[in-house]
Amino acid sequence: MFITGIQPYNFHSTSRQNVKPPSFEGIKTIDLNYVLKNRAYLLPERVRDKASEIVKLNLSEMPSLKQVHKEVYAPLLVCKTLNDAERLFPEFAGMKETALVFQRNRGNIKKLNTDGHLHGNLSLKLLQDVWVNLKTQDEIAEELGLKGRSALGWVLKKINFVSYSSNYRTLLMSSDPETRAVIASKTTAWNACHPDLMYKKNRHAAQFCKTPEYRKAHSERMIEYDKLHPERKEKIRNFNLDVWKKVPEIKSAMSEFAKLQNAFTKSVISKDISGEHLTSFEKRIKKSFYKKFWQANPDLKKRFKDAHRQVRDERAALKNGKTPDKKV
Repeated sequence: MFITGIQPYNFHSTSRQNVKPPSFEGIKTIDLNYVLKNRAYLLPERVRDKASEIVKLNLSEMPSLKQVHKEVYAPLLVCKTLNDAERLFPEFAGMKETALVFQRNRGNIKKLNTDGHLHGNLSLKLLQDVWVNLKTQDEIAEELGLKGRSALGWVLKKINFVSYSSNYRTLLMSSDPETRAVIASKTTAWNACHPDLMYKKNRHAAQFCKTPEYRKAHSERMIEYDKLHPERKEKIRNFNLDVWKKVPEIKSAMSEFAKLQNAFTKSVISKDISGEHLTSFEKRIKKSFYKKFWQANPDLKKRFKDAHRQVRDERAALKNGKTPDKKV
């Protein structure tokens, strides 16, 4: 079974200094509908399935993602051993018992032995604290008497600990109104105290979005999202059809422009229009064609953008029960 949203513990922990807490600013409600439509790829498979079941019930009041997550993994709290946990949750298979991994009694391991943690199902306790109690690494490290999250990270790596991504944790905590309010206040305070670091971080993020690695990862996320939401392609297709209906003159100009291209480019454009699958090379040819067309016709490009915006506004008006403005 393929489990999404689950990953072996990433022991390359980043220093918390100068790191801006993630946020969902501008989003009024992070309910299950929003989560499934916009962040489904972050969710563990069990949580995603449970959330989908709840949404289908069309309840007047739905639980938060955080509540759903805790309900799904609550059975971990009644497990007595790591084997019990693995039988209930196969995604945790492969983890190791700390007592079997750490044979030499020194350093942090000596501290864990002194407190009785090492021989007290520590691996299971860590699963319970991370997956059900949603404790942070700093909280767990302090409770275990370790020097910090880096020391805990070393332990987690050694036992093949299975965790979830930091983005999923942010989504979990932001889905809870009270927790989200705390995150928002901390984010605002951090931004106000570190404007220079915020500027550098935003510049770095903008440059990162241009890298081949980011574009590839984004493409993979969208492919996974499309698998979960096949209706998305149809929605985009209908939207584009409505846009093109408003600008028949651009369609005619593009058709004339295509006639001036070489035979291969013509075949690629023809395949794209008919909805056939394009290879990565053909996609580059398609992109080049449209880029040349818009560069040669900047006035048509502006007209197309206006039509796109008009269709978007009309759909928003209909969604809100208003009569759309028919003016071009």
